[in-house]
Amino acid sequence: MRRVVPVSDYLDGIRLELEGITRGALSQRDRQWSLETVYLGGGTPSRLGAGGVRGLIELISQQGSIAPGAEVTIEANPDDVTADAVEAWAAAGINRISLGAQSFDDDVLGWMHRTHDTRQIHEAVRLARASGIRNLSLDLIFALPPEIERSWSGDLETALALEPDHISLYGLTIEPATPLARWTAAGSVTPAADERYADEFLLAHELMTAEGFAHYEVSNFAQPGRESRHNSAYWTGASYLGIGPAAH
Repeated sequence: MRRVVPVSDYLDGIRLELEGITRGALSQRDRQWSLETVYLGGGTPSRLGAGGVRGLIELISQQGSIAPGAEVTIEANPDDVTADAVEAWAAAGINRISLGAQSFDDDVLGWMHRTHDTRQIHEAVRLARASGIRNLSLDLIFALPPEIERSWSGDLETALALEPDHISLYGLTIEPATPLARWTAAGSVTPAADERYADEFLLAHELMTAEGFAHYEVSNFAQPGRESRHNSAYWTGASYLGIGPAAH
């Protein structure tokens, strides 16, 4: 992780990209954009800090408008969610947080090299709600190597006890040239078997639908009316614009 986040340089880059698109690629009609959803992520935009996120929303608003009632989401690490940050996010128009919890087991989080612990997940949820941002999503990773001895059912039950509006589940993947790939090649960890992957996915489906969640996408569960409007739009062929590094 960077010791210093180049917030000003990043915002300058976003500004130049937005200006280039509005001058060139978009038609005159499209330049009058009114956004129904804004999604800050993937990556970890919460690392921009309170001022950086506010500046990013301002840049977007300068090139178009964010419609009244729009869904405005930020992906955040739990340890980036502070009282000052969430107050600034709410003031900037953020009304939905996707929190990268991943697990509620500190040993598992340490193995993943996450920078937060379980206490910080709970505190992040509390702070978000106290700020008025009450539409919360939690990310969890399943199908970890058996050597980790993680309780998947325990993580699911803890997540549900926080009463989130939305939960996203992602099976662990082994990417080339990563520490996990090296550990796997060395035989120190074993990828989860297909049967375990399926069993954990189906257990999540069973527990969450029993709590009233709709399994509305492969990886996503939501309480009624809390489906991610932004992600759902991709499935309908709605127009969208990706801005920033690796966006499309």
